[in-house]
Amino acid sequence: MHQDYIVGEHKADKGKRFLNYLIDIIFLFILIIFILVILYLIIPNTYDSLFDNDLSINLVSYAVTILYYFLIETATKGRSIGKFISDTKVVRIDGSEPTTKDYFVRSICRIIPFEPLSFLFGAGFHDTISKTTVVNKKAFEADLLQKDNIESIGTTEIE
Repeated sequence: MHQDYIVGEHKADKGKRFLNYLIDIIFLFILIIFILVILYLIIPNTYDSLFDNDLSINLVSYAVTILYYFLIETATKGRSIGKFISDTKVVRIDGSEPTTKDYFVRSICRIIPFEPLSFLFGAGFHDTISKTTVVNKKAFEADLLQKDNIESIGTTEIE
C-alpha cells in the first residue's frame, strides 16, 4: 500500500511526459526513415510498389513504433530514450516493476488513433490500459530504498 503512495508522490508531470514524447517521436521518425532507406537499398525494384501508398508506410511506421517501445522499455526496465534524458521510468500503478506483457500492451496502445491526445483528459491510453505510469526515477527509487531500510529495522538477527 505504501508503494502506491510513493508512485503518486513521484509521478512525472505532463511537461516531462510531453518532453519524453517529443524526444521519442523524433528518434522514431529518424529510425523509420532509416529503415525505409535500408528497405529501398535491399529491394529497390519492389520499393515503389510497396511504399507508393500510405497504407504500407503506415504499417511500417506502426510496426517500428511497437517494436521500438516494446524492445527498449523491456530491455531497460521501463526507459525509452526520452525517459533516459528526462530521468523517468515506467512502473505499474502499484509501484512494482512492469511485466513483459505490460510493456507489450503499452507498446500496442501507442498506435491507437488520437492516443497522444488522451493525455488531455488524464492518463494516456497506454498508461490506463496497461495499468502503468511514469515516475521520476531517482526520487521514486530513493523513497523505495528508504521504505525498505525502515522495514528492515529490527529484522536483523544477531548471532
